[in-house]
Amino acid sequence: MRNVLIAYASVNGTARECAERLAEQLNGPEVTICDLAKTTPDPAEFDLIVIGSCIRFGKLRPSARKFLGTCAAICKTKPVGVFLCCGLTHNFEDYCQRLIPDALRRDAFLISNFGGVLDPKGKSFWDRFWIRAARSSILESEMEDGEYTPVLPGILPENIGQMAVYAKKALSEMIG
Repeated sequence: MRNVLIAYASVNGTARECAERLAEQLNGPEVTICDLAKTTPDPAEFDLIVIGSCIRFGKLRPSARKFLGTCAAICKTKPVGVFLCCGLTHNFEDYCQRLIPDALRRDAFLISNFGGVLDPKGKSFWDRFWIRAARSSILESEMEDGEYTPVLPGILPENIGQMAVYAKKALSEMIG
């Protein structure tokens, strides 16, 4: 049986929730979910690797950045996928170009935005401040001819499902 690693770095829990949702959809192989803030797994022990991180202030979490660098060296020999939790979807392509190593951008089986949640409840003062500023910029962009129809970001389950499909395909190609 093939084994899959889903390694993530999260601050407010969105990347963790996305990793758990992805694991549920990969209902065939053995899946290990790993919080990179607590431990750094050995990628050599897994057949397929998915790395996820939240984006905060335009940056990856340091543990995710370091692990991405490690996995960039092995992406020629085993399937690697990447997801970002990015509430400001219009910045996703820029984040990919700036934050994901060239080898991974070129060879990953999929790089996807799993969305993000801009909910200030229960956050620290500075997190609430940033979240409210980000929400304001989104809400203002939704104003059209005096009509107000806010669309705030959330988790994108269709992108999580797409990652699961691509991961299963990559695993089946390894077997076949």
